[in-house]
Amino acid sequence: MSRMGTEKQIVQVGLQVNAKLKKTGFLLLIGVLWMPCAIAQAKFTPGRLLHSADELTGKEFYLVTLREKNWQGFALIASDKFLSAYFKKKKETIKAHVNDTCKTVKDLLSGFRFANDTTDLLAAMGGVYDRHRRQFDRMIDHELKPSGCYYRFNARDNKTFYLNSWRELFKGINTIISHYGYNEGFRYPDIDSASYNTKSQDYRDLIKTMFSYLDEKTGKMTLFYEPSLTIAMQLMAINERDESARYEPLESGENQKAVQRIKRIKWQKYPYSAILVPGEGPDIASVQLAPAGKMRCDLAAARYQKGLAPFLIVSGGHVHPFHTPYCEAIEMKKYLMKEGVPESSIILEPQARHTTTNFRNAERLMMRYGFPINKPALCVSTKDQEDYIEDPRFDKRNKKELDYVPYRDKHRLANHEISFYPVMESLQINPNDPLDP
Repeated sequence: MSRMGTEKQIVQVGLQVNAKLKKTGFLLLIGVLWMPCAIAQAKFTPGRLLHSADELTGKEFYLVTLREKNWQGFALIASDKFLSAYFKKKKETIKAHVNDTCKTVKDLLSGFRFANDTTDLLAAMGGVYDRHRRQFDRMIDHELKPSGCYYRFNARDNKTFYLNSWRELFKGINTIISHYGYNEGFRYPDIDSASYNTKSQDYRDLIKTMFSYLDEKTGKMTLFYEPSLTIAMQLMAINERDESARYEPLESGENQKAVQRIKRIKWQKYPYSAILVPGEGPDIASVQLAPAGKMRCDLAAARYQKGLAPFLIVSGGHVHPFHTPYCEAIEMKKYLMKEGVPESSIILEPQARHTTTNFRNAERLMMRYGFPINKPALCVSTKDQEDYIEDPRFDKRNKKELDYVPYRDKHRLANHEISFYPVMESLQINPNDPLDP
């Protein structure tokens, strides 16, 4: 049933109750009629994403961005006795590691992962929510749900939504510590792994130095998660893994001209909303754009020139080879502009590390920039990649790695063309991949 139909049913039921119950029914009807407004406020809203002063932390952990905006809920969290005691203990652990005799990186870092303490922390967070429901609901309905960053929880009641959002933060911190503290848990270690030998004495000494460095910063911390979050982000910095935010904010940078043009597009003129061009990383360090990447750009440009879509979305990050200085999307954009495609028609997506997230990340930008998601998009690539995308095994890979399939109604049209529709789940942050969350 459509939302409009649901609202009509609500109003009809309210009128029937009102006719029978006079004053009581009148009050009930007011409450019923208010409900659709509250529901509407809690939906994803394009353009509502807040940016953090620290783009990397904001990209990895959108929830904590709200603290910068002086949202009062964080002060309520800081005042909770259990969470305050937990914070004090973690801060003391940082100080202890400055001069203790821990001999391994795991000994130094393990106390900052969230494990057996997660249940108690979530219970305490739930208690804070219960005591201050109105303040938290305002933040959830007007900031968190409209952001889309936790979209897969949007249908849940606000308390469940909120606790799930914190659970994602715990997962994300744990992943970073495992990856860049222990060099463990990677799905694709050849391109994602730590920059150092994390089992070496040198790395252990570096982590020891990190604790003395962070000890100076604890005076500015007040919240229970901050010691672990600060350590996680410092590990990312040590390993120079800032790919997920390297070009942010895109809408005021690389995508500014395209974003300004979006509002003038007459979508009905085009059969597709956008042409997605997945990148391919070269295996040779000195090569800026792989030969197959150039072919994909040529194929996509030809379809753009035919008027199939108003925008090309070039997608691909700093992937191959390990720690490459070249970004697939940046190099594709340069190539397309040399071939005559105007910058205002090119949307850059510079973070995807796999074909799975080529789709997911491109769809995120489409939804955040206000593209019509009820209109199909077109993926244009070389035949070998289109064969792979068409294969049902690609759907299974998406389900395994993302927990959902980031498109619907995928349809092979020709050797180099697959049409698809975006899905809203693609907005969800993935705490299991800090290089492309």
